[in-house]
Amino acid sequence: MSPPLALLVAARYFRTRRRERGFGSSLLSVAGIAVGVMTLTVVLAVMNGFQLGFIESIVEVSSYHLQIASKGPGEGAAAEAGIASILRAVASVTAVVPFVERQALLEGPFARPRACSVRAVPPSLFILDPSQERRIAIQEGAFAIGDGRSIVIGTELAAATGARVGDSLDIVSLGRGSGGGIVPRRLGFTVSGIFKTGYYDFDAGLVFISLEAADALFAGGNQLPRTWGVKIADRFADERAMRAISRLPEAAGWSVESWRGYNRSFFDALFMEKLMMMLLVGLIFVVVGFNVYHSLRRTVFEKMEEIAVLKAIGVPPLEIQGIFVLEGLLIGLAGAAAGLLLGLLLSVNIDAVFAIVEAVVNGVLAAGSAVLSPLFPVEGGGGFSIFSPMYFYLTSVPSRVLPGEAFLVVFFALLACGGAAWAASRAVSRFRPAEVLRNE
Repeated sequence: MSPPLALLVAARYFRTRRRERGFGSSLLSVAGIAVGVMTLTVVLAVMNGFQLGFIESIVEVSSYHLQIASKGPGEGAAAEAGIASILRAVASVTAVVPFVERQALLEGPFARPRACSVRAVPPSLFILDPSQERRIAIQEGAFAIGDGRSIVIGTELAAATGARVGDSLDIVSLGRGSGGGIVPRRLGFTVSGIFKTGYYDFDAGLVFISLEAADALFAGGNQLPRTWGVKIADRFADERAMRAISRLPEAAGWSVESWRGYNRSFFDALFMEKLMMMLLVGLIFVVVGFNVYHSLRRTVFEKMEEIAVLKAIGVPPLEIQGIFVLEGLLIGLAGAAAGLLLGLLLSVNIDAVFAIVEAVVNGVLAAGSAVLSPLFPVEGGGGFSIFSPMYFYLTSVPSRVLPGEAFLVVFFALLACGGAAWAASRAVSRFRPAEVLRNE
């Protein structure tokens, strides 16, 4: 089967343009599309790295995939074991952890009180939910809260209070006294471990104690109502898991909430941030689209006689338009392929790219200092760092490429070029073969 007419003519136009007057305009368009796709791919990869890191830390450590709260008072140890076994029997459930969370003040011997979120969990937390062990990296000591007077705190909270493993800390909370008034409750703890999650809010404001210690601290020895954190095999299948749990006979007095609803405001803010960034960087495609439009429109008028001949021998105008649309799509495809490859290469090696940039800047600064120091003596300072640990709570730049988003970037690049080419080729319908050939 012979190739389509549009493909043959588009290839001929490309060869003619290259031989007669070069193809600088097409190269500029290809380069513009490549730069746009590369930039958007890298920006989205870094944003995904940060955002998914935040989301996974929140979901895996704090909010779980599902939270189930009982509307009544504490059930007792036997009832808790029964609820746990019922929930574990639900399909796709991988972990069930009872916990209590309250706000309180943490006091150390050498620092002012710090507000913190006190999370009471079973001592066997890492056994009940192995993913927590991967997220909560113990830096000093161990995750040991079984004696009821031990506490595990984050690295930033330890630095703020000056506490180390073996030091004593007090947790102060407010509760109702025997007369119904508000009275403070204070309970002393010994630091048994210091953890780091990589998420600043947790490392600076989250502490772990045992469930029994929480009962003594917040309820004066009475059992507090438990909340059940549930992990499922696929957190995006939360709606199906919620329906399965709600159909249980024992679920009449339960309140079930998904991780989406629990963190809705935070996740919506991240979504809007990414959307606005895509729109701003996507303006590159608009600029390149105008370049493609003017380039192909000029080509249409340069090939006016050939177009008239094609129309005179019966070639439909839409097929002639397809020649120029195909040329625009080829420009977009070449630019998108090059930009995507470069973007993926930079995204995978983003730390190395930043290291090279920092090395170049530091080299220039060192050379400038060596030249100017005899004239303007200055004290030596620290080297330049794009993401200095002094100001940013990270040791490396996270990067994660999502195939769906990469495909969307390429699609918009092709759409910009194809739309510009179609707009430029509309002039074909205005050409009248008789008038054009008579004038020639």
